[in-house]
Amino acid sequence: MGTGLAIVCGQMGHPFVAVMSRGNSPERARMMRALGAKVVLVEQVPGSTPGKVSGADLARVNAVANMLTHNHNAFRADQFAHPGNAGAHKHGTAAELWSDSNRDLDVFVDFVGSGGTFAGTLTGLRQFNPAIAGYIVEPQGAAVLAGAPLCEPDHVIQGGGYGMDELAQLRGVGRVGHVDVTGEEAMATTRDLARIEGIFAGYSAGANVAAALALLSGPEAGKTIAVIICDSGLKYLSTDLWP
Repeated sequence: MGTGLAIVCGQMGHPFVAVMSRGNSPERARMMRALGAKVVLVEQVPGSTPGKVSGADLARVNAVANMLTHNHNAFRADQFAHPGNAGAHKHGTAAELWSDSNRDLDVFVDFVGSGGTFAGTLTGLRQFNPAIAGYIVEPQGAAVLAGAPLCEPDHVIQGGGYGMDELAQLRGVGRVGHVDVTGEEAMATTRDLARIEGIFAGYSAGANVAAALALLSGPEAGKTIAVIICDSGLKYLSTDLWP
């Protein structure tokens, strides 16, 4: 989202400030700076591990973002609360997936960060076919949306699994299933995507595909599953994803 906003603001001549946790990969900040954004990095909570952003780290980011928004009398594009997040996927992504699947789609699977992609896309797809199933993907040890305890807040899968047991974007989405994925499964699948398929993606894309493969080997065998390749692997070259 930050990269997208940097591009749009640059084209339209709007100043853009991106507030992010220092726990994110440094490539993210470098890319946004290259696109003209001002980047504010917020220190992680004591004891946090670099490269692993927790819900507590996000709370710090949120506090700084709120302060800057107030001080600059700015508009904040808060992906966790703004309805445009899910709305864009409901009216855009869902129609694209439905068309590209030749209107033959059974399941949508997505690793949840803010929940906007999952909620918006699933809601949009169910306008075409109310029977389409949706599965939320979370890291093993941080699958709190599935009702599991938070045991591993510092999991390696960047971009989600923040241990937040309620997300505004998911309200009213309807019936959903849950799949949890280990960090090792997400990384191994991401590497396979690059090596076998030529798809150079990030952690959460690997988590999505790993979850889809598990479903195809189990309750959704024989079905057609859609996933989102959320990010480029270029943003993670400094992490353990690409040793």
